[in-house]
Amino acid sequence: MSQLLKVDEWQSASKRWHVADVHTWTGWREMADILNINSLNDFIDCLINTYDATIVKYVEEKDFLMFHWESNKYAKAHKFKLDVNRIARKKGYMV
Repeated sequence: MSQLLKVDEWQSASKRWHVADVHTWTGWREMADILNINSLNDFIDCLINTYDATIVKYVEEKDFLMFHWESNKYAKAHKFKLDVNRIARKKGYMV
């Protein structure tokens, strides 16, 4: 059963902010697709340059990406969440 893509934000015990799809556990590709980004490197550039995220780890060969925002950058994490969810709704992006 498919549903509209929706990402959530939360603060971990380390006080860092995270944004991800915790409902269907899609990976970075769906968020990148929402933003019309086709490669992992371009998505990383977007996270860093547009949303001021910190890249923790990425392994291109394994299609793995981990990122977060420091505790004082909640507004940036929240903007990323709002942008992805707004565009997903507008596109009717089902996962």
